[in-house]
Amino acid sequence: MTLEEATEVFCTAFSAIKSRTYPYLLERQGGLRIMRDKPGRASPRKTEVIAVGLSPSETVEQVRKADLGWHFLCSIDEDGSTFDALRAEYKALGYRAVSTEWMFVHHLRELPTLVSDPPARRVGRESEWASIPQMASQPRKLVPGRRLYGVWDAHRDYGWCESMPVGDAAWVHALHVHRDFRRRGYGGALMSALLQDDKCNGISTSVLLASSDGARLYPRLGYERIGVLQMFCPARR
Repeated sequence: MTLEEATEVFCTAFSAIKSRTYPYLLERQGGLRIMRDKPGRASPRKTEVIAVGLSPSETVEQVRKADLGWHFLCSIDEDGSTFDALRAEYKALGYRAVSTEWMFVHHLRELPTLVSDPPARRVGRESEWASIPQMASQPRKLVPGRRLYGVWDAHRDYGWCESMPVGDAAWVHALHVHRDFRRRGYGGALMSALLQDDKCNGISTSVLLASSDGARLYPRLGYERIGVLQMFCPARR
């Protein structure tokens, strides 16, 4: 899978996830992908601009032509790109760095088999979902068309992740293990269960974005790092 194809999976999934409460549209303008609320929302969420493999000057020129107002700009580049040089160019063009994440893909040829106690398992029914003691302040939701995996027992939940199909690929949404229960193998067990089911459901490639912490986990599960996403915003509103 190319970086361009992986980015399309990410953008399609991200816009669908945010559209649960109000349509968050994905459109193409020139070499940019633009995600934003459908016109008419009283308090619009942030507009996000995605540029793949474009130079900072090309990206900013297209953004200015699009007249987007306040926005966040995500520059996605091949793994091995010079981060500091890109940041310096965007700074000179009036942007400041916000965050960095890494893009990974898994081709599901060799899958990890990792277990935990309690085990990682798929939430299959609403009745099962309703029976799980959820300790997070904002509990997950069981969404049709997506597969949700958790680690839980009779007392509480310990972690979650979700697989969202996009064609014959799948987007990994929000792997999270509660802070007090990390480094016990729950994250690996969740991802192992998710990837096994992905393959059984005809998925050929799994795609995700990872923070610096996740970037250390995913290669051990067979993921390949193919790109870096650097988020910027205008230095002045």
